[in-house]
Amino acid sequence: MMEVLGGLDKTQPEVCAQLQGLTASGGASFPNALLFSGEPCTGRMFAARQICAALDIPSENVVIVSDRNHSYRINTALELFRKHKNNSSRSFLKESISILLQQYHGALFDGQSTTAGKKKFSDAAEVTELLIDLDSADEKNADKIADKLEKSLSPFLSSNRTSAISIGQVRAIRDWCATSSMDGVQKFVIIEGLENATDGAINALLKTLEEPPAGSHFILISANAGKIPATILSRVRKFRFKDFGVEEKRYVLGTLFVDPNKYNSLEEFFLEGSGIDDRLLLDSAKALVAKKPVDMPALVSELEKNQGWDRFFEHVINEIGSAFMEGRIEQRRAEYILDSVNDAVLKGRTFNQTKRLTFDYVVYRVQEVVK
Repeated sequence: MMEVLGGLDKTQPEVCAQLQGLTASGGASFPNALLFSGEPCTGRMFAARQICAALDIPSENVVIVSDRNHSYRINTALELFRKHKNNSSRSFLKESISILLQQYHGALFDGQSTTAGKKKFSDAAEVTELLIDLDSADEKNADKIADKLEKSLSPFLSSNRTSAISIGQVRAIRDWCATSSMDGVQKFVIIEGLENATDGAINALLKTLEEPPAGSHFILISANAGKIPATILSRVRKFRFKDFGVEEKRYVLGTLFVDPNKYNSLEEFFLEGSGIDDRLLLDSAKALVAKKPVDMPALVSELEKNQGWDRFFEHVINEIGSAFMEGRIEQRRAEYILDSVNDAVLKGRTFNQTKRLTFDYVVYRVQEVVK
């Protein structure tokens, strides 16, 4: 067991102490299911992967299912590596890409319903080989490796679709967990964004948690645990990850050789690193909700260029809430538009719609309701 879960003691000391207690006796007595709740960029995925490392779980025995947009973090990690070319930036890049690659574990292949989805599994193998080259890259050929990685990762990062966790994925995981490991090593499944999963996926997961296959463990990650059914919440051990304050932010950015005074949050750091003009997105959301002119061509161009759709939807939702609190939108209208926007985003994920289609619907609904 690792004495400290990868620096988690500096950012989430209470959670770290509890997790150290769980890993102390090894995987045999580890709980069947955990829930890590909290805001993005608070170390939830990092902690889940560190648990697997602490228990010496090989990568082939770890599966990740997630609805996250990987482009923010990976693009930032690529730029950091090009700039510093040191062990810290190399580790950060490997960690960021590995989270993506574990979503293309062989166990999930049968859960893919399209030819394009299955092709990404072979593309992921190519990226894995490049990560091996990254380990041995010196300063002379580091940029060349980074360029190859960026090109190979393009199919994974350029899509403007973000799918909800599906019933096919959960069933594939259940079948994989039910198959005994050749060496008897425990199997871990990390599911991120469960609150946005389809109803079928939720029901399939519930059945799995009710009768978990021997030797399998589930770590659920959620930014909104209140949307997870009580039947699932009753079967998990819960851990709440606190929001990062100034000291936690300084620690994380310091490990990456980034000036901690330059950013108000880790999220801001990732957004800037990926090239997103967050000020344009925020100003456009404010103008839309305030019924003011919006430069739609410029906004759509920015969203398509850097895949900032989800960030824009987040700004719209926050601005509607602010407008209600300030008395600019009456409660009935605010509730209606919030329900409409949230429903549009969820359906877009569920039916794998393009983000542009969801965007058009959100803009139409806001313009329809806001007077």
